[in-house]
Amino acid sequence: MITTIVSILLLSLVGAGVGFSVGIFLQPTTGAESKPAASSASTKAMPPNSDVIEHPNETSSTAESLPDIEDDAEELEADLKIITIPPILTTLASPEGKWIRLEGSILAKPSAEKSPELLAERSGEQILAYLRTVRLEQLQGPSGLIALRDDLNETVRSLSNGDVRGVLIHGLLVE
Repeated sequence: MITTIVSILLLSLVGAGVGFSVGIFLQPTTGAESKPAASSASTKAMPPNSDVIEHPNETSSTAESLPDIEDDAEELEADLKIITIPPILTTLASPEGKWIRLEGSILAKPSAEKSPELLAERSGEQILAYLRTVRLEQLQGPSGLIALRDDLNETVRSLSNGDVRGVLIHGLLVE
């Protein structure tokens, strides 16, 4: 009986030690080298109701933590503008009577040929057209929301000739 208790106690201590060691090993580093330095040129005073917000470049820590992503390398090197789009309200394809409201922004290249307002308007129209084809079952669960975000990104990128890099979803409501 005593040998069983000693064995269980010893195995518990070994398990706790291994768990603690793995936790320390996998813990992200926190320090000055992991935080990008903010330059005075990238911090600009913007009006509080501005629709166009400059997005500072954060390539130092992001590029090191995501070395296997090759498609987004160009996006990490360039500064992007965050342009808010007007809220989109429409009905879903199925079931009847279900409404969806999406609030968000688009990430646009600063060298875009079109004005930010025009990009936001056209992206909103593209998102509205896509949301009219979505069924409620497609939005259920975390994987449904990830698929929605990916579909919106793909739709907006392809129809804007690469001027818009992606969609940020601020709020999504289905009623």
